[in-house]
Amino acid sequence: VVGAARKEIAGQFLSESVLLAVAATFLGVGLTFVALPFVNKVIGQQLQIQSSWLAIIPLVILGLAVLTGIMAGAYPAFFLSSLSPLKTLKSSKGNLSTGSSLLRKTLVVSQFAISAALIIAVLVVFRQLSFMQNKELGLNKDHVIAMNFYSSLAPQYDAFRNQILSNSSIKNITRSTRIPSGRLLDSFGSAKVQLESDSLDQSGVDLKFVTIDHRFVPTYGLEVVAGRNYREDQGADRFESFILNEAAVRKIGWKSNEDAVGKRIQYGGRSAHLIGVLKDFNFESLHEDILPMIVFIPRDSTFFNFISLQLDGNRTAEAIAHMKSTWQKFLPNQPFDYHFIDEDYGQLYEAEQRQGRVFIGFAILAILIACLGLFGLAAFVAQQRVKEIGVRRVLGATTVGIVGLLSKDFLRLVFIALVIATPLAWWLMHKWLGNFAYRINISWWIFAVAAVLAIVIAFLTISAQSLKAALANPVESLRSE
Repeated sequence: VVGAARKEIAGQFLSESVLLAVAATFLGVGLTFVALPFVNKVIGQQLQIQSSWLAIIPLVILGLAVLTGIMAGAYPAFFLSSLSPLKTLKSSKGNLSTGSSLLRKTLVVSQFAISAALIIAVLVVFRQLSFMQNKELGLNKDHVIAMNFYSSLAPQYDAFRNQILSNSSIKNITRSTRIPSGRLLDSFGSAKVQLESDSLDQSGVDLKFVTIDHRFVPTYGLEVVAGRNYREDQGADRFESFILNEAAVRKIGWKSNEDAVGKRIQYGGRSAHLIGVLKDFNFESLHEDILPMIVFIPRDSTFFNFISLQLDGNRTAEAIAHMKSTWQKFLPNQPFDYHFIDEDYGQLYEAEQRQGRVFIGFAILAILIACLGLFGLAAFVAQQRVKEIGVRRVLGATTVGIVGLLSKDFLRLVFIALVIATPLAWWLMHKWLGNFAYRINISWWIFAVAAVLAIVIAFLTISAQSLKAALANPVESLRSE
């Protein structure tokens, strides 16, 4: 009879657990379809269920739901049903082992460790994003527009430029093969330095190049730290000169920027003097180091890919309207299309922005799950200690004292979670920051903020049950005694 009763109890536990898991699964599927458009917007992807999977997915989900229900119900079904009724009735705590208590505490610690690690990750990601968006790049990217350059414009470019600059809402215009925020991929290989003996230094230095015109430097606000920029009236001499950045000067090995000016270089089949040195600027994203770079004016006026225009920030609409009318006059068969350089730089970090949003979502979910686990554990412990609390109230214990008594054990679990999460989160975010050539240092206050948030969230979760237990009438809890 006892064996049959135990089987019936075990079956009841398992069936209830499986039914709850299946019901939760159906609710989860419904929420998934409702939330999918929002999730796609947040992560910048288009997640969807393939039609070929529609016949398989319901069976898989149902199978997982049943398996989850069995796993969740196995403990009460087979362990609790096997307890001795006599011992259970004689003890206020039943015959529960310390192992189950250790498992509950381990789960709470794990949940809060994950939550704290995600909070730290969110803070680090958004600090790095803020750093990248506000770092001085060494160039002017604000109110600068870029457009495609067409070779058909080359013969009439001077007239086009004069027409563009006739409106004071446009401050400058320039041409180049590449524009800032793009990749420096073009190279003629190694630049060789002309030695005093009229021979070449055969070691050479690999340089990336960008062809420009004489207005590129002022349009992008680049700083010439030695020598000078190209001049419009320089004539044919402009084809016999180069400009380097500081990284190239260091790579070649000259003592100073001033020492480099006037030196003769052979690069890309051209032998020319160095007339100037540009202060280093971040042409590419902050994922990349500043590369050794050479800029020069090409002999072929069609050897450009982009036009860049610097606008008056207070008259942007007027400038664009003037650009459009001029474009349609000179290039009526080409589409008028443009983009802002500052937006191009912003798009370089879209992946990190999506990561930040995903981290926030996971952090909220992890905190919610951790709070539910802690709330359940607090309710369980408060129920088990209800008579102890009643005795303490009769002996004069205050509400604050009882809340503190019940809370300290749980907060100790949160502290253990923080001890586990802190080094793990530091290591993971240190690895993530390794993807950037320019990055923040992980400050101590990030861990302090994460710890305070975790502790406050945990205390607010616990305090509801603690207050309920502390304010309960002790007569009710002690009546059975």
